[in-house]
Amino acid sequence: MEDHFGKKWQILFAISIGTIMVPINASIVNVSLPTIATYFGASITAVEWVLTAYLITLLGMVLFFGRVGDFIGHERVYLIGLVGFAVTSILCSTATSLPALEVFRGMQGITAAMMLAVSLGIVKNSFPKHQLGKSLGIYSVAIAAGLALGPAIGGILEGALGWRFIFLINVPIAIISFIICYRVLVRSEPNQVKWDIPGTLLQFSCLFSVVYLLNYIEGGVNIIAIIIAVFSIITLMLFIWNELHVKNPLLNLNIFKNKIFSAFDLSLHFNYICMYMIFFIMPFYLQKVLHLGPSFTGLVLSTSPLIMMILAPISGILSDRFGSRSLAFIGSIISALALLSLTQLNMFSTVGDVLWRLALLGVGAALFQSPISRALMSNTPSGESGVASSIIVTTRNLGMVFAVCFAGILLNTAISPVLLQQSQLFNLAAYNFTTGMHRVVLLGAILSVMMAGLSLIGFNKYGTIVEDAENIVKKQRIILEKRVSKQIHQISMVFK
Repeated sequence: MEDHFGKKWQILFAISIGTIMVPINASIVNVSLPTIATYFGASITAVEWVLTAYLITLLGMVLFFGRVGDFIGHERVYLIGLVGFAVTSILCSTATSLPALEVFRGMQGITAAMMLAVSLGIVKNSFPKHQLGKSLGIYSVAIAAGLALGPAIGGILEGALGWRFIFLINVPIAIISFIICYRVLVRSEPNQVKWDIPGTLLQFSCLFSVVYLLNYIEGGVNIIAIIIAVFSIITLMLFIWNELHVKNPLLNLNIFKNKIFSAFDLSLHFNYICMYMIFFIMPFYLQKVLHLGPSFTGLVLSTSPLIMMILAPISGILSDRFGSRSLAFIGSIISALALLSLTQLNMFSTVGDVLWRLALLGVGAALFQSPISRALMSNTPSGESGVASSIIVTTRNLGMVFAVCFAGILLNTAISPVLLQQSQLFNLAAYNFTTGMHRVVLLGAILSVMMAGLSLIGFNKYGTIVEDAENIVKKQRIILEKRVSKQIHQISMVFK
């Protein structure tokens, strides 16, 4: 175990640079969608499936690979995912048609699910508990860095070499991560894999229908939307029934009996909804209302992720020392204040008005995410690390899906989709857009307040925090050491 912990920083570095490909890949593709649509002569609606195909397979397979990792080893699943991500990236860059690109993106989502499903579990098992918060804080930097660097990298590559090269940036990163991981990861002996095929099919069908429904209802609710919704509910109920009765379930639902894990997982879901609603709506505001260029818009949007990169490791270290709940509560309140401040933006606001508000939002997210991730993994049994990691990944990505849906629906209540197709908005149209944006950020503020309430789960009736078992043991050990030291000192004084 000491040898394993001795390689912990190398493992964290390798996992982080591998994981960073996923947010970079997503944000790069977002920037290049208009160019891809023009190249293939496709509509925006058709080209959106380049994102949706990736997201559906990622969401649908992450729980499956989390369970596989618990049986055959997280390290093996991660290494296979790295190789697969590099290969599918090359395939995406060589696609000769839009349907082919969408298929390759779906395959890429499967390999991304392999990496993300087990990455947190590998980090957890590589570090002693007293450094878990710090390690997860540094891991969070990789996610934030990917979100921050993706638009800039995509803009440079697309402008200089074309859209096909945006996928090839993944190849050298995957090779470096694979070489380091192959050398430092300790691959455990595989166990016999016990497949839950019905559970896998049901959860994939449920997630697919939910994602499809969320994309579909933006055009209005009709009988087809109702049928899809009913199908989603039926498959969800069948999935729950199957998991409760099958011998080796894909998802051990008993993990949700831990009220702290359930509350914190839900609060993390709300946080990602808040963050991605802002990432979705702010480019429209900056470009259409404030009339900024795409490059400058990318720099402004990097504010929150850059702040998170700086503060996430610090908040992780603080959570190791002081616990997770108080930091998560403070981060939630700061996020709520930042989102409320965004309601003051209007068609006459300046870039400076936007920057400090996004910076404040980054502070809140950094103080919240690292401690919550630490608390989630700390409240998970060792044998369920892969499942817990995959649940967190699913929570994060579902938050992104719901964020885009909620933001789109609220925006459409204030401004016509036809007006949104204009390159710039003026006068009443700009006012209506800001009205819709205010509704979006107000929803985010409400969710942040709910996050604060959920972070208080674990407080006892006297208002003090019920500590994790590891913190209790640590304090008891310190007290015992002080008592022993005092007794030794007293004995030595007697003999003198």
